[in-house]
Amino acid sequence: MLLEHIVVYSVLIYATFVFVVNLIYLRKKKLKFKGKFEKISVLVPVRDEERDLELCLESLVNQNYPLYEIILLDDNSRDRSPEIMREFQRRFPEKIKIITFKPLPPGWTGKNWACHQLAKMANGDWLLFTDADTVHAIGCIKNAYMEAVARGVDMVSYIPDLITISLPERIILPVIYFAFYLLFPLPLFKKIKDHRAAFAIGTFILIKRDIYERIGGHSALKDEIVEDVNLARRVKKVGGRFDLLDGIGIFYTRFYHNLREIWEGFTKNSFGAFGYNLIPYLLFLFMAYVVFLAPFIKFTLNPVFTFKNPLFMQIFWILLLRTLLAFKTRHSVWSIILHPLMVAFSLLFAINSVYRIIMGLPITWKGRAYKLKD
Repeated sequence: MLLEHIVVYSVLIYATFVFVVNLIYLRKKKLKFKGKFEKISVLVPVRDEERDLELCLESLVNQNYPLYEIILLDDNSRDRSPEIMREFQRRFPEKIKIITFKPLPPGWTGKNWACHQLAKMANGDWLLFTDADTVHAIGCIKNAYMEAVARGVDMVSYIPDLITISLPERIILPVIYFAFYLLFPLPLFKKIKDHRAAFAIGTFILIKRDIYERIGGHSALKDEIVEDVNLARRVKKVGGRFDLLDGIGIFYTRFYHNLREIWEGFTKNSFGAFGYNLIPYLLFLFMAYVVFLAPFIKFTLNPVFTFKNPLFMQIFWILLLRTLLAFKTRHSVWSIILHPLMVAFSLLFAINSVYRIIMGLPITWKGRAYKLKD
């Protein structure tokens, strides 16, 4: 029991330190840019996105960046997405171009094939891959470009401002912030030479065209299910530099709309984000249970409300971190009160992710099923 408390306190001290370091590292700065703006190609794959597409395109056509094009690809949508795309093209013919999805070749995932086709049609010096369920503040693209130039990097990705509406979203999705802000020391990951110490979030990836082509583009990722993380790792592997930006207040997305979508999305991404390395993955899940869930379970069985009780102290510390994180990310109080449910659901999704891969079961997303290559 004493050893367990030592482990929990050690991880909480680490998480607190990482939180402070990341808050400093991700703080927004006033940028002064006196150089030349390069052309950016905004590339948007669209598959059954009628719920969010209008808001996304409205935000993209109103960017204050001086030199950019928007290329949309209709990935066999079965809803009104093609009509919405054509309407925006009619309104903004000088900005928007639409291309049609070619048949999906064997060995490719749908999104990678779509991004590959979009990149081939792009004319920009930089490529911005962004999803159709995103909303960009007016200075979003300009800010990302200026940050990339100021930091001297080849690729930047936003940690998005998550829109959460349903109760499952409000309970579960803050785990994304929890991981990035409290568990991964971003400045250290940037300095580590190992290419596996790299992250990106596929909702917004701005990358120099020359390094994109140097790594082989999405052709090199054609069968990857978690393509965003692997793109960042390939950039780092060839000596390129990447960085993560704080998108709070400037770049918004609603990842999922209900529990089913959350289940599929986390199942698709969880194990893959660890490079399908089983032992580190299971150790991480066990640590998450011991530190961030077990104290609540044990305290419920024997509630003693005093700081002399290690379990009470641990819960107080966890909820304090969650409160500060919710304040930073502007998330609901539900994400604090229902913290144990967030961890429990996240562990279930993570276990399901590794189970499906190990058992050779397909991963489903956007109406397609993929199996990990042998």
